[in-house]
Amino acid sequence: MKNNSVLVIITKFVQFILFALLFLTPLLVIPYTRNLIVDAKLFLLFFVAIIVMISFATKTLVKKRWEIAISPLTKPLLFFGLAVLFSTLLTNRYPVEGLLGMGGAYLGFVLIGIFGSSLIKGDHTKTIIRLLGISGALLSVSMFLQHWGWGANKLFNAISAFNLPNNLLFNLSGSSLVAMQVTALALVGIVSLIKLQKKATIIEWVLGTLNLAGFGLGLWSILPGKIAVITLLPFRASWTVMLRSLESWQTALIGYGPTAYSNAFTMLKPLWINGKNYWQVNFGSATNTPLTLIVTLGVIGLATWLFLAIQVIKQRKNTDKETQPLLWMLIGSFIIQLLIPNNLVLLTLQAGLLVFLIAANQKRFSLLRFQSIKLNTNSTGRFEFLKRLFKKGDWLVKVTAILLIIIASGFAYGVGRAYVAQHLLYKADKALTEQNIVQSYDYQRRAVATNPYLDSLRRNYAQTNLQIAIALSNKVDITELEAQQITQLIEQAVGEGRAATILDKLDVENWFVLSGIYSNLIGAADEADTWAINTLVTARQINPTNPFIFLELGRLTLINDKPQEAVLYFSQAVELKPDLPVAHYQLGVAFQALDQLENTRIAWQQALQLLPETTEDYLTLSQQLEALEEIMLERAANSAETIKVDETTSTPNITQQNVSQQESDLVKPGDDALLELETEPKN
Repeated sequence: MKNNSVLVIITKFVQFILFALLFLTPLLVIPYTRNLIVDAKLFLLFFVAIIVMISFATKTLVKKRWEIAISPLTKPLLFFGLAVLFSTLLTNRYPVEGLLGMGGAYLGFVLIGIFGSSLIKGDHTKTIIRLLGISGALLSVSMFLQHWGWGANKLFNAISAFNLPNNLLFNLSGSSLVAMQVTALALVGIVSLIKLQKKATIIEWVLGTLNLAGFGLGLWSILPGKIAVITLLPFRASWTVMLRSLESWQTALIGYGPTAYSNAFTMLKPLWINGKNYWQVNFGSATNTPLTLIVTLGVIGLATWLFLAIQVIKQRKNTDKETQPLLWMLIGSFIIQLLIPNNLVLLTLQAGLLVFLIAANQKRFSLLRFQSIKLNTNSTGRFEFLKRLFKKGDWLVKVTAILLIIIASGFAYGVGRAYVAQHLLYKADKALTEQNIVQSYDYQRRAVATNPYLDSLRRNYAQTNLQIAIALSNKVDITELEAQQITQLIEQAVGEGRAATILDKLDVENWFVLSGIYSNLIGAADEADTWAINTLVTARQINPTNPFIFLELGRLTLINDKPQEAVLYFSQAVELKPDLPVAHYQLGVAFQALDQLENTRIAWQQALQLLPETTEDYLTLSQQLEALEEIMLERAANSAETIKVDETTSTPNITQQNVSQQESDLVKPGDDALLELETEPKN
């Protein structure tokens, strides 16, 4: 009887947690991390997955047996989870970034789907639809308030260090596009429920109207020229990146990693993107979810996801009529993913819908029970503990349940530290806005110590060390202590920059930062220029279409008094981005160093044509061109005067006269022949 009460409590508790997950995911914002919207939703998903795992293990210990609901969706869920795990662990030596990003989100989705469906009992279709409908309605109301200037951003700005925009650029769900997806799913559920009931209650009319209004406002806000317009990677570019990712068997099978689409994009993007106005955008996903998955998780990951989607669609004939609205919402989520990129909110809603769909149809599915394995042993003496351990038949169930609790606890510890690190970064940013540099530096140091395996933290910390070192070195009277601090800060900057490149060697931003550190050391450290150039060469291999890499290489080689090499680098930058004014300007500077003034003039004229006439750069370059042309005219005048002097002072001898006459004779027949060739076709 006591055990039954515990089981009821566990079931009710998990049911409440999953209800909260569906309701809060579109709305929850915690303004105490650097990425206040994404972090809130990501850590919510993580902690719900942890709670579900621990609850399942506790239930197993109480019942002394494993009970897992086996549905047609269980196998594809498991396969998809394994594909994500393999991709996360095999594509990066340090997989923390993947586990704390979309890789962890996918794993949380799978864990909730498998374990959560084994804990929930009964049909909760109406409750789920109304919860999501209320969540979408509140989201819609917040969007209208935001549009009218009375949004939630005012509250967050008042209680935090953020300065969030007072318009539709700020959205509780993350963006207007995500809000449209939430309201669309809510509408699908409400319409399906009305069709099932063959009538609509007042609640459904109100929720449906509010969600429809929110969807319409979101659609209006993302239209071209509107405030929340979005830029998605074109399908043609996504297709090119996908095809190039399949050229290596490893990336074809397991991809670049669940969070590494941006890395793959920088390496594989087509050159024609440099001609678009979004050419500097580092896209984190493809046009849609399948094209993203095949690059990040490989063919295996995409195949398992398609397997799951197909199995969901097949359940139209296998689910109870009363649960059809849940199924249509779930199918709708997969249709959305087929059209546009995946996002954290939609993935989390999918997890909840999967759980309650499986739970509502458990009578149609099987229940896998695993109770005991009894082992006999004749051990005595020092092996007596084995005899006591194996005497009871439920030993394996207890061991695996405790192991699951240990894994979940380890996951909770890692997630907790990651959240603390993000909070410390927020406090560092806040201290910086208050111009408290020392405190900001200390918070960053603590953030890195709390979570040392994120390259973004190490990269930011490296830049902070460098900036403080530069600020100290610019002081007029530097004390001996400050000189030591400068040395320590520079060493720390170099060390952190190198650590970032080790943690994620395919992130070109890490190599840019390290190169910048070395560049600032030129003149103060031997071979700093060589280190900077070598680092940029690596960056060029990762991002071969980025003209700024070639511009920086040209600048460094020009500093090293190698103008001919600089011309080659600047010419490559011009070839990659012909409409980039600075590339033409720097090419002209390199030609000027070679004393090729005509080429300099041509390059600067091209740069001038690309600059807006109202800018200061245009005025400055115009003045430089005028000065250059004056120098060229002066040189031409001097050269002409020199030639004139030579002609008047020199008298050709008889040999020179004969040679000139011979040359004249040779030229005249050629001219006559040319005239004959030109007139011959007319005859």
